[in-house]
Amino acid sequence: MKFDSLFKALKEKAKVVDEAIFELIPEKEPKVLYDAARHYPLAGGKRVRPFIVLTSTEAVGGNPEKAVYAAAAVELLHNYSLVHDDIMDMDEKRRGRPTVHKVWGINMAILAGDLLFSKVFEAVAKIPVEAEKVVRVLDVIAKTSNELCEGQAMDLEFENKGTVAIEEYMKMISGKTGALIDASATIGGIIGTENEDYIRALSKYGRNIGIAFQIWDDVLDLIADEEKLGKPVGSDIRKGKKTLIVAHFLENASEEDKAKFFKIFGKYAGDVKGEGIIEEDIQEEVKEAIELLRKYGSIEYAAKVARELADEAKKALKTLPESEARKQLELLAEFIVEREY
Repeated sequence: MKFDSLFKALKEKAKVVDEAIFELIPEKEPKVLYDAARHYPLAGGKRVRPFIVLTSTEAVGGNPEKAVYAAAAVELLHNYSLVHDDIMDMDEKRRGRPTVHKVWGINMAILAGDLLFSKVFEAVAKIPVEAEKVVRVLDVIAKTSNELCEGQAMDLEFENKGTVAIEEYMKMISGKTGALIDASATIGGIIGTENEDYIRALSKYGRNIGIAFQIWDDVLDLIADEEKLGKPVGSDIRKGKKTLIVAHFLENASEEDKAKFFKIFGKYAGDVKGEGIIEEDIQEEVKEAIELLRKYGSIEYAAKVARELADEAKKALKTLPESEARKQLELLAEFIVEREY
């Protein structure tokens, strides 16, 4: 299959990075704190961001072994953001498991997130490269953390806005999702090379696939097979989540169709069904909303944008010398907009 070599590489690199992650967050006292901090890392996942760090280092001719703690730092930063995002969104499940705040309470979840954040810097201090490169990695981590907060703040503001413009959405998602994947590729480049053209190319690659990743997730929420997706189709419509698809619809739909859409959009946030309302009825309404989005080509528009971003990411990699590592990064860009879950 097309992506077999990619999946194999993801798995192999995840093992190496996990050793570093659990060295940094071992089982220790206070047990409740470390159990909470280890909850998401133990749930697994593809470790896409650490994979990008290691593979980017390799793609510019560097030694990926030197980037293992950098990869762990990026994954810890990602998990820290998930813990706090889940508290803000009051989500009850993550990766098929109860969220940290559902198991240990909000106060302990905040502490667990803070611990993960502190471990990011412990990991950076362990990167076995010149001090100048460690400082530069630290600068990328700090600026990325700023962008994550800015993106999340915009996303929270969107909840109280009637409409969101396409430009606003793209700016938000660039910070909330694009920044960390950009950082993953950039940090890999910093560790592996002195060539600034290579580092800039990796940064562009990471930013584009990071944004594409989220947009494609939003598309899948509306078109995927429910069993593969692992949640009801149209969850974003239930929650009233502003996406690129919704932004496009609102810029193009008639007032009549907007009114129909808003009668359904966000109606079941928090899965509050109300007396006498059953799941089948909710899904019928969600299907009506999806049909309105289809009517204006909003789902296809978002899919097209995601594919174009993936193509731009692959073009950026042409600056790098040909190698197996570059090929794996190109495959990842393709997988992001071809996956079914």
